Amino acid sequence: METRRDPGLRSGSISLWGIVFMVVATAAPLTAMATALPLVVAFGNGVGAPGTFLAVAVVLTLFAVGYSAMSAHVVNAGAFYAYISAGLGRRLGMASGLVAVVAYNVLTIYIAGLFGYFAQQTCRVELGIDLPWWLYTSGALGIALALGIRGLEVNVRTLGVILLVETGLLVAFDVMWLFRNGVGALPLESLELAQVFSGSPGLALLFAVTCFIGFEATAIFGEEARDPHATVPRATYMAITVIGTLYVITAWVLVAANGGVDAGTIASANPGTFTVDALSTVLGSRSTDVANWLLLSSLLAVLMALHNMSARYFLAFGRERVLPLWLASTHPVRRTPRNAGLAQAAITAAVVAAYAVAGADPYVDLGSQTAGVGSLSVIALMAACSFSVPFYFRHRGSLMIWPHVVAPVTAGLALAYFAFLIVDNFAVVTGSSSDLVNALPLAIPVVAVVGFVVGGRRRGVAILDAVGTTAAPDENVGDVS
Repeated sequence: METRRDPGLRSGSISLWGIVFMVVATAAPLTAMATALPLVVAFGNGVGAPGTFLAVAVVLTLFAVGYSAMSAHVVNAGAFYAYISAGLGRRLGMASGLVAVVAYNVLTIYIAGLFGYFAQQTCRVELGIDLPWWLYTSGALGIALALGIRGLEVNVRTLGVILLVETGLLVAFDVMWLFRNGVGALPLESLELAQVFSGSPGLALLFAVTCFIGFEATAIFGEEARDPHATVPRATYMAITVIGTLYVITAWVLVAANGGVDAGTIASANPGTFTVDALSTVLGSRSTDVANWLLLSSLLAVLMALHNMSARYFLAFGRERVLPLWLASTHPVRRTPRNAGLAQAAITAAVVAAYAVAGADPYVDLGSQTAGVGSLSVIALMAACSFSVPFYFRHRGSLMIWPHVVAPVTAGLALAYFAFLIVDNFAVVTGSSSDLVNALPLAIPVVAVVGFVVGGRRRGVAILDAVGTTAAPDENVGDVS
């Protein structure tokens, strides 16, 4: 077979704002405010919910300090596992890498099923069309795959439009409510520590932190960014600033619009309409229909972004021989992770097909079995990444107290606590009474141990030496034409 040198991912194909659009779209602001915020208010700390989002934003800003410092030196589509390899060693890097591969693929599967569920409901109510959920999921997955192969430029344009429209709806709601009621109508209790730590603050933190998942993916696109050493750190700070500001303000306005100190009672009575009822009151009844369709576009944007992230993890691990080398082959013209994208889509399609054949519900069954474990994995990886920062810079001989020690270690401890909260309340996260489902967090250390052990075997020494260090392919990867 004739072989050629694979050119790798196309460098310079995504701008600063392109990365920001990609990761903010993954966080899905409208979806977060419509589905997670009511849970924070109802089962967490009521009027203190905005303060909880602010606290999480502060912790993740501290995380961004160390993360950005690492991204200025390490450029790799594997992101987390490359950073952890550089700081804590390559065996832990391989362990974290396998967890990352599983985590982002599980989250992709979760969003694919969620899209099918809401698409079925929306089309049934709005259009009178009743099709199986898996058909909608298949269509959305096909779009994500096709656009992923086309390239980041097309993805960014598509995600940019979707993101601007969904955030535009939230901003319009915030501005209109504040214009009518004034800033003075916002309950100051929302930012009081007594309220933030009232009720069940652990559950509030648990649901709030999952809304931010996605912003950490800026480094995944480093190899394709323009001037990655500067672009990725800036994109990370911009993403957490945009997401955090939007969440805190919108949560505050929604709490105020739902009775302020009485918001917890209202959310408990009907969390499903907590957000849409407020939108309808402020923006008119038609805004509810608009929000339903925008929720679908928001989920499609998340699916596209997660598919791209998962594909790049496959490519990075294939390139370093941890997974089959075939996964490292890029499109011969577009230089996109074609094979990795096909593998990711095939895995998602296979899981969706299995659940569909079993007659399982995409929300109750597929959702409960994927959302919690995927979110927990990412948060655990963020904590490990934070702890790797001081070790990396100590090895380099350029250790600085604030950016390399205080900020990342503080963030790592807080993120470890967030991970503990998810494990401790996993039955609440999944909404399932199944012992098997609620034992799923045990899969994470199992995957990590497999990576650690395989990485230490004699036949894996050469592979281990490359883990987290390859930023571009250096040998033939076979025929990819």
